[in-house]
Amino acid sequence: MRSPYQRFVERVLYPLDVMRRGSRELRILTRLEETERFGSEKLHDLRLGALLQLLDHATRYVPFYQKRFAESGFNINTVKDFDDLKRLPILTKRDIQDHREELISTFYDRGELVENRTGGSTGSPLVFYHHKERLDSRQAATLRHNRWAGYPVGCKAAILWGHQHDISLYRSFKARLRNLLIDRQLICDSGSFSEETLSQFTRDFRRFRPEIIVAYANSLGVVVDYCIAKKIALPRPRGIITSAEVLTYENRAKIESYFGVRIFDRYGSRETSVIASECEAHAGLHINAENLYLEFVEHGKDVEPGAVGEIIVTDLGNWAFPFIRYQIGDMGSPAKGLCRCGRTLPRMQMIAGRTTDFLYAPDGRRVSGAALTIYLAAKVPGVRQAQIIQREKTTLIFNLVVDSNFDQSSLGLIREKVTNFFGESMQIVPNYVESIPKEPSGKYRFSICELPITEMTQ
Repeated sequence: MRSPYQRFVERVLYPLDVMRRGSRELRILTRLEETERFGSEKLHDLRLGALLQLLDHATRYVPFYQKRFAESGFNINTVKDFDDLKRLPILTKRDIQDHREELISTFYDRGELVENRTGGSTGSPLVFYHHKERLDSRQAATLRHNRWAGYPVGCKAAILWGHQHDISLYRSFKARLRNLLIDRQLICDSGSFSEETLSQFTRDFRRFRPEIIVAYANSLGVVVDYCIAKKIALPRPRGIITSAEVLTYENRAKIESYFGVRIFDRYGSRETSVIASECEAHAGLHINAENLYLEFVEHGKDVEPGAVGEIIVTDLGNWAFPFIRYQIGDMGSPAKGLCRCGRTLPRMQMIAGRTTDFLYAPDGRRVSGAALTIYLAAKVPGVRQAQIIQREKTTLIFNLVVDSNFDQSSLGLIREKVTNFFGESMQIVPNYVESIPKEPSGKYRFSICELPITEMTQ
């Protein structure tokens, strides 16, 4: 049951804050909750119109696509449907690293754009940009899925997150005041876990009594393991949202059994925000189709529903830095038919992706590979790709693909951050390679732990 204060936040404080920021997110949210139940033909026409506008803008204002369209013999006037996109080459992470400036639309004043970056969870950190309108639609898509999961604005939530930049946003006085009045979130840094931090989190959780949990899937699994081992009963939330890492069947079963509620899984990325989300039917993930077009391909051809393919994303809303046929680095499967929830948005299943192993500090703390990705790969100059392998408790092997910007100061920064995460006794062994091969799943694994099970449990 919602509290009077939660309703006050949802109906008064949050709308006032949206007005203060000049955001359109609530108007976009209202529209999304209409379009998610459009008939199939009407939804298709809406999306195709958005695609044609994006292609027109890219032709006029984006140097990278002006050149790519010309080299491919691609004429936007001949585009009649989404299948015509296949005449364009895939946009790779290397394309973005090598041609970032040419991918920025000349239509926008550079000062209007907001810089964003990936953490390199697939091994390749990227810097890219958004304009304000796309930021509003990204937030609206997040709010929509939150509401599907029973997480309205103003509801108390525990956030287990490993992205250090996101966590740092809550440290200023202004952010803490907003969190107290509007967001009402208990923030837990899941970048590393120890007996002390897990104990503190469970105490904070019991005192705060959140109605919703939003968490890295593996991190929440670690918390549940700890609580089961220590016979700690945490208050039951109303719902759980997992994201950022693949939710395995084992983790889903364990977490749902412990808390006694269903998980609403979410697939997203820094580049595009929410890609697909689970609804109350728990029968696959609905694609954020008003904002994104997804292809599932193998050897250049679409796979059949139920078959596994590489996910190719076109962001229909980011005109400032267009992602057109972007190879995001994940594998998935398109689903067949309509969902019994009544929404007409197409569905998919996550098959593989972001499976990051935990690494272990000499003192036994578990350190999230996802958090290391974000903290290191996005910050170290000259690193094209990185992979960390742990075979001994006191040594990390860094497989590094570097360019001319990498020097001794880059290596020093890696050493500094490793010391921060693991302690002074952790040694690093740099190993410079030309490339890092993919796993059979099609993913790069940023972190691989090969410690014997006995050392992991000590």
